[in-house]
Amino acid sequence: MTCVRCKHDGVNRFGKGRKGAQRYRCRDCRATFSEPCPKPLGNHYTPLDRAAKIIELLNEGMSVRAVSRIMDVTQGTILNLLLTASGNARTAHDRVVRGVRPSYVQCDELWTFVHTKQGHLQWNDPREWGDAYVWLALDSDTKLIISYHVGRRTQPHADVFMADLRMRTEGTNFQITTDGLDCYIPAVRENFGSRIAFAQLIKQYRAPEPDSPDWYKAARFVRTIPSPISGPVNEDRISTSHIERMNLNVRTYLRRFTRLALGFSKSKPHLEAAVALFVAWYDFCRIHKTLRVTPAMEARLTDHVWTVAELIAFSPA
Repeated sequence: MTCVRCKHDGVNRFGKGRKGAQRYRCRDCRATFSEPCPKPLGNHYTPLDRAAKIIELLNEGMSVRAVSRIMDVTQGTILNLLLTASGNARTAHDRVVRGVRPSYVQCDELWTFVHTKQGHLQWNDPREWGDAYVWLALDSDTKLIISYHVGRRTQPHADVFMADLRMRTEGTNFQITTDGLDCYIPAVRENFGSRIAFAQLIKQYRAPEPDSPDWYKAARFVRTIPSPISGPVNEDRISTSHIERMNLNVRTYLRRFTRLALGFSKSKPHLEAAVALFVAWYDFCRIHKTLRVTPAMEARLTDHVWTVAELIAFSPA
């Protein structure tokens, strides 16, 4: 053992710290220090296999408090680990998911909220609180999440989302299908022009009558209206079924999206981190039961199933 201050080799054992780490004292400069511990994820002493288990539990639908109880880790450590691991996962998705050549892409927005629902906000609450939407673009054939974005359901965020989708795709012979949100039309036109086929599936609902016994229930689905917008649209493939099934996956595997529960996000950075980790985990680590491989393997972006440890410790060469 070498002294961390004077770099001399003459040190003696000097008890243990509060967390059980061995401490030493230098015989020359009398400085005391702890035994160096590896930091596989940069700022965390948590071993890589233990950190991978924590992230895996979060992506399997457990809340932060539940993971804290089972893994005997403080909630602060889990939230900090979430931010660190999501940075590596976001880098992995950004570097690997490039040059995708899809045939049919479906897009949708998934609602959630940060800290407080929009209708309960006060005038002095932070601007990041309230409604939040996760924009997702899914390859219908490979089930790959090509692009995602966390933001509001407004035109600027639709533009950012479509710009990211354009950056990750190649070719001009694919079709994009979205719901009836008006923001998609200028966003697709600005980023893709007339190079691709674009259609919307407009859904109509009927609200219950105010004086009926079911007045408190959600609006009832009536019908869908396939609406070609531009390009050679294949009307048989105007559908959002796959992306709506992906929305169900998100609500199933991420506790933050469970309705009427206490696991909702308290801050936007942690919501963005959770979404980034889930998307990368879904694309690279989770074997799709229909495909029998991961979506990234089906899209020929990688040749093996990634482990969670490999994902959260990803470092570009």
